[in-house]
Amino acid sequence: MRLSPSRILGGTILAVVLASASFLGGWHLSRRPIGSGQPEYLKLTGDADEQVRQEVLVPLRAFQAGYTKRDPSSISSFMEQLFPKDQVSVLLGTDQGESINGYQQVSEFIANDWRSWGNVQLQVDDAVVWAADDVAWLVTVGTVGGGTAAKRGIRFSAVLTRSNGRWLFRYIQFEWDDTPEKLSGLLRRSILGEPAKP
Repeated sequence: MRLSPSRILGGTILAVVLASASFLGGWHLSRRPIGSGQPEYLKLTGDADEQVRQEVLVPLRAFQAGYTKRDPSSISSFMEQLFPKDQVSVLLGTDQGESINGYQQVSEFIANDWRSWGNVQLQVDDAVVWAADDVAWLVTVGTVGGGTAAKRGIRFSAVLTRSNGRWLFRYIQFEWDDTPEKLSGLLRRSILGEPAKP
């Protein structure tokens, strides 16, 4: 059976339209605004009582303040305030191989973050906190980027121990949070013209 030129042209146009729609859909998903709804794990409540939760948020706020100021000359006071010198601390970064152990190495890693990584904004007040005796662990989300770089979602988790009434970081992990947007949300916004949720 021979296809007519109009059928060939129609099929070509359909293929171009489908390819364009696929490309634009993928592009939209890769450029989706950060923060399109609260992740499921932040809907947890944690089990730390309110006093412990507020105590644990103090060093988390100080950690965020350091990443907001991004002043490598203040790294010594930052580390003394938030990390124990006489115990091992571990920091895992977003990139493969970023596993840092020890006070001095963590200090150097964070100072380098302040020099070269994007603007980190953690959702401190939304952190979920668990605790048992003198150990607490938490999870929250945030973004990194800004300026000329697009913001990218991150997950932040940490373990802290209490020593002489102070909560100090023993373990920190940054992870990229590239959870794809649900198709239902994308379609709803595309069809109804709804804006992305902040």
